[in-house]
Amino acid sequence: MTINTDLLGFDTSGVTGHKDVDRYVAVKTRQGSRVVYTLQLALHDVPRVLPVPDPNRPTPGNRKVSPEHAHKFGIYLMTRPEWVAPPLLVRDSGSVQFEEQVPLPDGSVLGQLLVPRNSRAVVKIIDGQHRVLGIDDAVNELDTKIADVQDDLARGDADVAEKLRADLDALLTLRQRFADEHIAVQIYVEARPQAYEQMFFDVADNALGINQAVKVRFDSRKVVNRALPEVLKHALLKNRVDMEQDRIVSNNPNLLGAKHVADIIRAVNVGVTGRVTERREGQLDESTLIENTETFLGALLNGFGALGELTDERITPPQLRSRSLLGSITMLRVLAGAFHDLYVLGDVSEDEIVDYFATLSPHMSAPVLKNSIWWTTEDFAEGANGPNARTQNLRHLTSKIVSWHSDGLPAVESIS
Repeated sequence: MTINTDLLGFDTSGVTGHKDVDRYVAVKTRQGSRVVYTLQLALHDVPRVLPVPDPNRPTPGNRKVSPEHAHKFGIYLMTRPEWVAPPLLVRDSGSVQFEEQVPLPDGSVLGQLLVPRNSRAVVKIIDGQHRVLGIDDAVNELDTKIADVQDDLARGDADVAEKLRADLDALLTLRQRFADEHIAVQIYVEARPQAYEQMFFDVADNALGINQAVKVRFDSRKVVNRALPEVLKHALLKNRVDMEQDRIVSNNPNLLGAKHVADIIRAVNVGVTGRVTERREGQLDESTLIENTETFLGALLNGFGALGELTDERITPPQLRSRSLLGSITMLRVLAGAFHDLYVLGDVSEDEIVDYFATLSPHMSAPVLKNSIWWTTEDFAEGANGPNARTQNLRHLTSKIVSWHSDGLPAVESIS
């Protein structure tokens, strides 16, 4: 065979050809009697290495995934450069191989993990399905957008070329971020399907989860939550808010939970059942939210004598709940919604709100009986210490309180 001497200088050092495995730096440890390999995957490698869940075909031994929830995680990654996420937990039945290199004093071993190119078919996700699907959504969305912008640039429309180049630069920068930033992956070696299903249950069962009280304290991206710390300083709330619990039972020494204060801030500023949408987030100013809410709390305190007794510590929150509708979280939210309609949206002054609340004050006794003005609304059950909390009841009762301001309180046979 004759060899073409022109090819003798051809550099083949960068040619990879077909590879059966990818190599990653990893640490080998043990957990719960199992071998665990911990490595870091670049975001754009996650859908290539790990199985992408199919929302229409749940993985055996795992829960069905929500495409909406996964998509939100993808959006979170793309829009939050300071993103944070826990490790992805997966199970392998023995297809990955580990080459030990440096034993460490704590019993762990540093080395290289050889992951088969077909690993998506052999590893199974224990925890992190929505994160994996969300990353896959984000990677695909980025690639599609980049291709679309490149196509538009190739068409040569000079009027929008500058904007398209700026858009392309931003998209390429974001894709580079997905190449540079990593998420931890822990691979548990476990071949038994029943044991793998138990692992999924144990992870879910041992997770404490995060309740709304904790969310409103720490999620500073939401304007209502940013307003919360300042509102908590008000005399009516100071040292009377449970910062951990979502439910306030009868003997809880606090008046409200942090979640309920956030609900009141929202009701004061956007209505009793109003929502702070993404568009509205950008329109609301936390200083205005704080000012409106403090005005409402001041009107409560000055208009209802029972709340003055509470701040003077002549009664406790449990005692208030047992004898007054003002101890009802739902009732306070309704009053906040009425304040929004009368003061924030209307032309009723703060002094007039205080006077109106003082007019309602004699009628706040609990439980509600058939000779009460509240019985006429049909939003209370007989003997209840607060209104029904269904959305239609919240709206209806709020509208009644608003209308009573101009029309007068309803007549009843006798008020005790």
